[in-house]
Amino acid sequence: MEFVTERNDIVNMEVDVVVLPANRKLRIGTGASKALFEAAGREQLEAECAIQLEKAKDKGISLVPGVCVPTHAFDLPAKVILHTIVPKWRPKEERKCYEELCQSYAAALVMADEMGMESIAFPVLAAGNNGFDADIAIEIALKSLEQYEPKNKLAQACLVTFEAEITQKVRDLGFTVEEHIDQMHVLDQDMQQAAWWQEEKKRRRQEKEKDKPAVQVAIDQGIEWLQDPEFLIKMAVSAISVAEMVLPKEGWGAQARKVLEVVKPFITGGHK
Repeated sequence: MEFVTERNDIVNMEVDVVVLPANRKLRIGTGASKALFEAAGREQLEAECAIQLEKAKDKGISLVPGVCVPTHAFDLPAKVILHTIVPKWRPKEERKCYEELCQSYAAALVMADEMGMESIAFPVLAAGNNGFDADIAIEIALKSLEQYEPKNKLAQACLVTFEAEITQKVRDLGFTVEEHIDQMHVLDQDMQQAAWWQEEKKRRRQEKEKDKPAVQVAIDQGIEWLQDPEFLIKMAVSAISVAEMVLPKEGWGAQARKVLEVVKPFITGGHK
């Protein structure tokens, strides 16, 4: 099997199969996952993922690393998306995490080969929010794609880099990486991703809250506020302001005002 590397946007790859780094819920994530969902057509891809998720449940299949789920590629140049479940890095289980990521690559390669596909493209799996060190993620990717021996028609595997740092690390290992995108494209995508993720978190929070009783929503919001240092400071400032207005100016009130003057800077951190 021919193995090549190139710097590109995974959504542009004109291959039979593109690999999507998936979570156990087959839900849109960040990075390559977000890019592929959006480019394929998020609604239609999410609908098929929901069907596949139900099928897996009915068959008693647990979506863990080493399991791969196929869907149509819809609006992508590819024919098929293979959603390979990718592990998160766990510092106390380094060896197991390493093996699980190898299984993620193997699952996609074997399935593509068994489906009679001829070409497949991978992003560098798990090097982003899944927490794998970039060097380890690259090592596993290169090892997995170089060593795989197809049994059917699979003739080419491509490792697609995106970020400049990852691209250079692959080059430093002696691989030729042909560039089809530049750093401006990467920065533009990163900015879009950051804005999208803020909206996505808000949408997911609203999705969770819509089925909760109003009292539970209020409690959750209160907990969130109490975990916000800025909110606590504002509450303290307000409480001190009220105290200064209602405390008597003589007697015990005067003594309390003196105490407030001493502790106020420590409580409010200089806020007014």
